Amino acid sequence: MPDQEEKNAIHPVAIFKQAWSVGWKNLGKLGALYVIFNLPITIISLAPAIRPLPDQKFSPLAALWFIFVSIIGGWGHVALLLGAQKATDAQDYSIGQSIGQSKALLVKYLTLLLSITLFILGIIMAGVLSAAVAWAFLSQVNKMLAVLICIILIILVIAAIVFFSLRWSLAALVCVFENVWPVSAVKGSFSLVKAHINPLVGIYGLMGLTYMAFMIPMIISGAILGAGQNTNSLVSIGTTIYAMVINVLLVPFWTMITVALYKKLKEVFGAHVYA
Repeated sequence: MPDQEEKNAIHPVAIFKQAWSVGWKNLGKLGALYVIFNLPITIISLAPAIRPLPDQKFSPLAALWFIFVSIIGGWGHVALLLGAQKATDAQDYSIGQSIGQSKALLVKYLTLLLSITLFILGIIMAGVLSAAVAWAFLSQVNKMLAVLICIILIILVIAAIVFFSLRWSLAALVCVFENVWPVSAVKGSFSLVKAHINPLVGIYGLMGLTYMAFMIPMIISGAILGAGQNTNSLVSIGTTIYAMVINVLLVPFWTMITVALYKKLKEVFGAHVYA
């Protein structure tokens, strides 16, 4: 039925409008949740001992910093998801409730992130090793063929990463909202999005364009002010502060988009199951 098909259609612009409408009304609470978890990270990251860590290959302090950021950032994302879910359902909630409820879900969420990260790294490592083996055996025979095989392997790795990234993109929401472990979360995400990849790409494309629009002033100012070596540290500090400020708006908005998308896909998925 055309009416049913239209009802079940995923429209990127409609998802954006819904997310913006609900997100703007709840920006105070959602923005506060983001600030509570991310402002301490931002302040600490500006410390002279911490600022160089992202450029270092490995050190115990860098590892500890990465673990700290992952835990605090993950906790903040879970709290934001819970708050956004309540906001989308027009339910009353408090900042403290979102933070408190998120603690029980944090281990599953972090396990999910670790599992997906290791899986993606596994794909990359498999591609690198395959390319290295192909080059070692074929470069002595035909360098053009070796280069071609390496290019094909790179394309396959990128395709695999994009494939799984799109289909598992809602795994965090499944994990948090359905209180499940990683395997069930990625399976749930795959089931939800497998028939709606095109609108999913459209939504994420709009999210990327929105982010780029806010990043343009930072990129331009960084290019101008970064011309002198003496200003590099100031540019870095300014960039960090600017990113923090715009993320108070953008991160709650993006969270609302994913929650609105998840709920719409659950509605469509349920309609197909019980049809």
